[in-house]
Amino acid sequence: MEQKTNWLAIIVATLVAFFIGFLWYGLLFQQPWMAGNGITMQGDMAYKNGVQMPTSMTPMLVNTLAMLVYALVMNWLTSRLGATTWVSGAKAGAVVGLVMAIGELTANMFAANPMSLTWVDGSYSLVLFTVIGAIVGGWRKK
Repeated sequence: MEQKTNWLAIIVATLVAFFIGFLWYGLLFQQPWMAGNGITMQGDMAYKNGVQMPTSMTPMLVNTLAMLVYALVMNWLTSRLGATTWVSGAKAGAVVGLVMAIGELTANMFAANPMSLTWVDGSYSLVLFTVIGAIVGGWRKK
């Protein structure tokens, strides 16, 4: 049975995902993430490995687009899996988040980044996709 896309759920999942990123990287784990990436602050300026980082809105715009794509992909996946409850959507999202976290681990091992960076980014992926999956899986258009 083909499920209709609930665009309100897609928009809400995108906004919630953006908020999770703000919490994760702006409030909860900003310092370990910055340290793991070699970023320091001097006043209002950010430096990566001692070199001033340019300020640009482009990463935020790309991030917003990525969150929308994540919500659409999770909507497609939960629909194909028949995940029509919050719990089944969250389970599907957790599997995707776990795969992403393993990718973070692998990339950070090759880059010789600190394990703390893997914990921050990997746990973010797990939480992010679990929540997106719960929203789009459980909030189906009738």
